[in-house]
Amino acid sequence: MTNHDHPVHLRVLAAAVRANVPVLAWGEPGAGKSATMHQLGAAWGRHVETVVGSIRDAADISGLPIEIDGVVRNAPVDWAVRCAEADRALLFLDELTTCPPTVMNALLRVCQERVVGDLQLPDSVAIVAAANPPSMAVNGQELSAPIANRFLHLDWISDHQSWWDGMFTDFAATTQPAMTDLIGRHHDDGALRARSEVVAFTRAHRSLIHQMPVTVVDAGKPWPSMRSWHNAARVLGELPRDDVDAADLAVAGCVGQGAATQFIGWRETASLYDPVAVLDDPGIVDWRHRPDVLYALLGSISVMCRADGSHPARWDDAVAVMVAAGRADRADLAAATIRTLLAGRPKGHQIPDAARRVFSDLFTASGRWSSNAA
Repeated sequence: MTNHDHPVHLRVLAAAVRANVPVLAWGEPGAGKSATMHQLGAAWGRHVETVVGSIRDAADISGLPIEIDGVVRNAPVDWAVRCAEADRALLFLDELTTCPPTVMNALLRVCQERVVGDLQLPDSVAIVAAANPPSMAVNGQELSAPIANRFLHLDWISDHQSWWDGMFTDFAATTQPAMTDLIGRHHDDGALRARSEVVAFTRAHRSLIHQMPVTVVDAGKPWPSMRSWHNAARVLGELPRDDVDAADLAVAGCVGQGAATQFIGWRETASLYDPVAVLDDPGIVDWRHRPDVLYALLGSISVMCRADGSHPARWDDAVAVMVAAGRADRADLAAATIRTLLAGRPKGHQIPDAARRVFSDLFTASGRWSSNAA
């Protein structure tokens, strides 16, 4: 069974958990959201900690203030400590739309900054929430724009076959697919490519970078912002490049269906360059290509080679690409990315003379070329 044979919403959920992007599963009461989250947590080797906001107050989220050595701090709450101490954990926030406003406000930092009171949750803790539509929840309310924009939103699809199979054993033998079954093996170049795609698309469609909804109902759903586009890129980086259905669902869950439809259509026709291939041979680039695609290429190369400090020669290759862009009258696109390269220049490395000549008008005035020392 390949990863594409599993339900698409589970593939997206697994990718988001791996990317540490908070997920909100929407579904009607009794659809099996809570039970499935616990089963998935067990299948993925994670301790599952459930917090039901409707029966908590703000202190249960942010901790009670206590004085320690004359300083008032928030004492860490028990569920957060258990998550932090586990090898890997899944924090499950159930019945999110029934949380009192004070609890919802306390959850803002938990969902995005991963902070519970004064306790920083480690990256080993994934955050997943579940909610019924407000019209179907007791004391249900629409989510505010700030909390909604922190999540990847998924419409929960009930697995009828698993339910039928589980009925025979009273669900004692119910199993869920492993993480690698759902999304395959992770590749570092996938994360870089996904970020490049989002940068290129939003550069070409700037009106879609941030679109604050005008109605309360729409504000509680996914919508485009710099935060939600960043989340979309992180999840895309965990999905196989050919899983178009999961990519569509993941992006729509972060930025909304309208922006996602445009992004997926653009993605299929953009023909982005492979940054590794360009580093090996800058001559393969047609510098007359669309500015958004070229900007994404140059940005990918600068980040890749700045991070790869163990290979200074790659830094030289990256500078050579920027020089090629400048010589092709694309210095305006290369200016920002060469700044990134300069900030990560290997210690003791010289700035090539060709780069000095091509970018002299841009950087001489700022004094960026005044020293060869890293």
